[in-house]
Order: sequence, then C-alpha cells, then structure tokens
Amino acid sequence: MNVLIIENETYLAQSIATKLADNGHTSCITSSFEEIMNKNGFDIVLLSTNTAGIHYIDMIEYHKNSIIILMVSYVSDDTVSKPLKLGAKDYIIKPFMMDELVRKIEHYLAFKDLENDIEFFKNYFAFIQNELQTPTLPQYNPPLLIKASSQRSADIYAMKYAIERGLRFDFLSLKNISWEKFEFDKHKTYYVIDCENLKKHEKKEFLEKAVHYNIIISMIADDKVVFSNIVDITNMANNLEIGSEILSIRDYERIVISKFEGRYPDVELAKKLGMSRKSLWEKRKKYGITRKK
Repeated sequence: MNVLIIENETYLAQSIATKLADNGHTSCITSSFEEIMNKNGFDIVLLSTNTAGIHYIDMIEYHKNSIIILMVSYVSDDTVSKPLKLGAKDYIIKPFMMDELVRKIEHYLAFKDLENDIEFFKNYFAFIQNELQTPTLPQYNPPLLIKASSQRSADIYAMKYAIERGLRFDFLSLKNISWEKFEFDKHKTYYVIDCENLKKHEKKEFLEKAVHYNIIISMIADDKVVFSNIVDITNMANNLEIGSEILSIRDYERIVISKFEGRYPDVELAKKLGMSRKSLWEKRKKYGITRKK
C-alpha cells in the first residue's frame, strides 16, 4: 500500500512513515503544493489541513481516487466539515496515537476492498441476467415457488427478485439439511434449492411447512404442485440450458436416466422419456446405470 503524507511537521511525518513501514506500507512525505499536485497513484492520502491551507480543495479533488484522511488540530467547518463534503473520508485530531491512525487506515482499506467486491458481483449479475429475459416479477411477497427448467435460470430469477425487493437471503440446499428438524426464523428470508429431489410425500410436507415462512423455493421440474404463489418459467425458451454440442439420443437418454431416476418412479420417468417401463429397464442395463434406491 502506498501512502502520501502531506505534513509540514517533519518529526510527526517521519513518525507516521516509520509506523506505517513497520506495518508493511510505503510512504512518501511532502509539504510542497507543487509536489502534491504532481504525485498520484496513492492508496491513502494523509492530509494535514494546516499544511494544505487554502489549497485543500484542489488537493482533495486531485486525489479523489485515494482514501483521504485529514489530520487536524481542531474541528471546524474549514478543517473537517467542508473537506468531508468534498470527498475526504475521515479525520483524526492531533495529537493522536499512531495505532489509532493505523486502525483508521486499515478500516478504510478493508471498506474499499469490500466496495470493489460488491461492484464486481453487481456487474457480474448484470452481465448474466441479460441472458435471461425473465417475465415481470410478481408483486406478492414470499413464500414463493419458482418452477424452472434449470437451476441457473431459477437462481438468476431469485436474485433479480431479491435485488428489486431489497431482500437478503439465507441459502439452503435440501440435500444438506434435515428440513423436518430445521428451525426456520420468521425474521429471515430463505432461498431453498433441491426441492425437486424430495420424494412426493416429502415434497408435499415441505411445501406445507414452507407457506408459514419467508421462503423462495426453486423447483427444477414441471411437476404439478400446490403452493400459495408460483412463478412458472419452465416454458421460456431462453431458460433451457443447452450445452456447446448437440447430444446424441443415446447420450441424452443416459444423462436423463442417471440424473432423474432418483427423482421419479420408473413408471413416471419412462413416460417422460416416451418409452415403456421395460424399455427403461433395458436402457439402464445397456448404459450400466445402477438403480438408485
């Protein structure tokens, strides 16, 4: 981390630089207005308002991409209030403990990293949701069940709903919890996946429980279910996830049987594949697929 120290009290400036060096940071000390306005690329600027004088406005504007912490002898509109309005992040009153200055610096560096992370994820989500032309979001509140043809499309829809509603989710997979014993908090909102992997009677019991909480459920199936609020995006063409290559019928059958045989009884799975139960048995044997219990 690079720090610019703008301070005309030589002893104080050098003490700060030494302390920052002990913490692995590189410092540059100056009190010259010309030098200050010709240096950039600093993560932190420690600005003494006594040193800056009437030029603090220009200094703050020039270093607006840096984290600016004011070093002041007293608090007033000119030393603190106006600089903060112009873009400085914080101030510390002289004389101060070096550890307190370091704490402020590390706090704002961590905060900036967090801001960068948030911006990255916001940009990523904006990027991927452009691929999914979702229908108008429902006006009602959770509980809500999203039926989709892929987990990805359900996730994007749920995240878009959360962002527009200002919700924050706790994420749960029904593969990883014993939902019968799980204590849902009525003050939280949950996003629950893998509902489609429950057995028919388990699914019914879970949905009956879910209606009493703030839960958004994704179901990657076209099964008929009874629930208070359902959004069905299974028939949207751009929600169907197709790989980079067209599968052969053999590969398609093998993948579908392997993936869904634990979800559906043989009779229902065979019907969905357009074949008899006997044919399903034969194909399972042909593809070397062991029947899941």
